Amino acid sequence: MDPLRLDSLALEAVEQEGIDGARWLGTFPFTADRPGETVAEATDYTVVYNELEPGTMIGTHRDGVDELVYVIDGTIETTVDDETTTAATGDLAVVPADVPHSVRNTGTETARLLGFFPSGDVESTFETEPVPCDDPD
Repeated sequence: MDPLRLDSLALEAVEQEGIDGARWLGTFPFTADRPGETVAEATDYTVVYNELEPGTMIGTHRDGVDELVYVIDGTIETTVDDETTTAATGDLAVVPADVPHSVRNTGTETARLLGFFPSGDVESTFETEPVPCDDPD
């Protein structure tokens, strides 16, 4: 087993232009065909790690497979379809496949999230496609 420290990942700053506050840091640490640091080839699953500063968000998007979201730190507001819920440190939730959803950090500290997908090939469709940026704040 080769453990990975989340606090040592090389994170990419991205934003969704035209959406106020849609900026975050992220990487796909266990996914060979995604941007970011790959430490283990994954063919049966995908893992994404995201950090959101207070007030920032990941804008509305759909994923082609179910996503399990684990809140490592912080407080987030998630909107899945038309339902909005708050999740905090230690919470785990399922976002169904092909359902529009977004995540906003409503807390006062950096929110750290892990997303798990049961496929090595995940098609994500954003209303506004994320692009790299220099500064996530």
